[in-house]
Order: sequence, then C-alpha cells, then structure tokens
Amino acid sequence: MNSRERCIRAIEREEVDMVPLNIWIEAPEPLNSLMAHLGVEEYDRLLEALGVDYRGDVGLNMVSIRLKGGFKERSYRGLEGRRLYRNMWGVVYAISSDGRTTMHVKHPLLEMELDEYPWPEVDEESIAQVEEARRRYEDYCLMGYTLQAFETLCALFGYNAALRGLITGDKKVLKALDKLFEITFRQAELLVEAGVDQVYNGDDVGAQTTMMISPATWRRYLKPYYQRLAYLVHKGGAFLHLHSDGWIEPIIPDLVEIGVDVLEPLQPEAMDPQRVKEAYGDKLSFEGAISVQRTLPFGTPEEVAEEARERLESLGPTGYILRPSHTITPETPIRNIIALYEAANNYRRVGRR
Repeated sequence: MNSRERCIRAIEREEVDMVPLNIWIEAPEPLNSLMAHLGVEEYDRLLEALGVDYRGDVGLNMVSIRLKGGFKERSYRGLEGRRLYRNMWGVVYAISSDGRTTMHVKHPLLEMELDEYPWPEVDEESIAQVEEARRRYEDYCLMGYTLQAFETLCALFGYNAALRGLITGDKKVLKALDKLFEITFRQAELLVEAGVDQVYNGDDVGAQTTMMISPATWRRYLKPYYQRLAYLVHKGGAFLHLHSDGWIEPIIPDLVEIGVDVLEPLQPEAMDPQRVKEAYGDKLSFEGAISVQRTLPFGTPEEVAEEARERLESLGPTGYILRPSHTITPETPIRNIIALYEAANNYRRVGRR
C-alpha cells in the first residue's frame, strides 16, 4: 500500500499493512534541531525520514476587511514582557516572551454590533493551492483545515461572554456562531471539491479533567453544526477529522452518531486511550495518544519507545494513526523524537512485535 491507501484503510478500520504515522511539530525549536540532526533542509524530506504518511496540511485563505483604528500597547496593563498583536478578526492577543502561550486581551464583538463588524470571507480562488497540493501529494493522505468556529467565537467575545451567551441563548452570540460556521461549511465544501482526503476541524471543548461547556450545552448548540459539517464532508467523499484536547468522554457517543470518522488527539493525560478504543473502536478511528506532557518531553528514549510499542499494540493494527497528542514542545529532546519514530517504524508493521 502507498501512504494514502494505508491511511484510508485505517480510517475505515479495514486491514492495513502497517499503522500509519503522523506528526505535529511547528515551533522553530525543536523543528530546526530535528532537521539538522537528520541532515535534511526541506520539511518534506523530514517527513520521509520519519516515515510519516500525511502531507499538505492545506487550507483556504481568508480575505479580511481590517477594523479601523489601531490599539495602544500601553493601555494594556499587567502584560509586561508580552508582545501584543491583532489578528485578522480584530482580536488582540498577548504573547509570552518565549512565544509559547497567548491570551486574548481585546474582543471586538464585545464593543461592536454584528452588522457593524467586517466579517472576513473565504478566498475561493485559493482553492488552486489545495488542488496543487493534491497533485503533488497524490500518494499521501492530504488533510484540509477549516475554521474553528467555537474557538473563534470565544476569541471574538471572550470566553466568559461567549460561554454565558451559549448558556442563556443570547441572540448576538448565537448569530455570530451561525456566521462562523457558515465560513467553516464553505471551506469544507471547497476542500472536498479539491480532493482532500480528510477535513479537519479543531474546536477544543475539553479541559484536562472536565469539559469547558456542559455536554447538554454542547449538544444543544454545537452538535447540529458538526452534524451538518459531517454531512457536507461525506457528501464530497472525504472523512471528517475532529480535534479536541482534553476530557470529552460524555460526547464521544454523539460524535459517533453524527458521523465523525477520526477523533484526535486522544490525550492520555485526560482519557485512557485503550478504554476509549475498546468502547468505540468499532465505530470510530483515532489519532494521537503519545503523551506530550509527560513521556515525550521528560521520559527516557526507552520509555518513549515503550509507549509507542504499547499504543501500536493496544490501539492498532487498524483504526489508529500514531502521532503525538499535540504539537511537540520546545523542551522535547531530539533523542526522544527519534526514539518515537524509530520505534514506530520498527513495530508498526502488522504482525511484527
């Protein structure tokens, strides 16, 4: 099988020759050091060296009408040492000096009415870059990314106002959520037209030991949107890949019901991967489950290799894609990243232990 066939069969929980591999590494460090260690200068060569079956990470551009006026950094107190910037949605963020954490400090929809707000729009001509990626990576599984509507809502209003608005049924909050999901739906339609294999949506609704919103609120206001997204993705012949960090066990049956194909990242600090696999593995496929909070950054290479072997044993051989449970953090030793992918490639072939 080539990588694309392998990933598709794994998602469909059919027989595979080996468990597919993926990676999430985006910070300059340890990415640059890893590439230097492996002697590669291009990201695609890095993926080849590690045996990764995914490519692309493609999306559609957004056209933004900039909000008028700037913002004065000195007006935000208590943020010394943080860099401020305003994104295309008009949300002002404060970034820590090491670039690892961000926080919202200005929320445009707290100050503006919806009919005054200049909504960004999907740049439909940018579908050409997705089509080019499809041609370039015809033998690999191609992932297309859509807007995280719930997280964007929380940035536009602030978490307190957004969550309170969902609980109380605030019309302004609900209309904004509807507008954001319209963007997500249009992106999904264009991505499947361009031939991506999976459409990714990454709304976090789980914290480490609980959900950020109640399951009842999620079911009332968010579930219908994800059901519509699954319908559009499946209609176009692709899979729906849903990301949420943290503990979301109460809504996993709902995800199965609405047609989610892949649940990721199966964060082992929050949920027991093997127990979730045993409960839902006949209806749902999984990606992730390698700890980026404990084993990968702080374990020994031997412990990392053992966790990879155990995950392949308990979550494979099909219905699973091995990958770190989030982006690989800056403090992660290069030797541990190498140990992860060496072990994964040693043990992922079906029948090999």
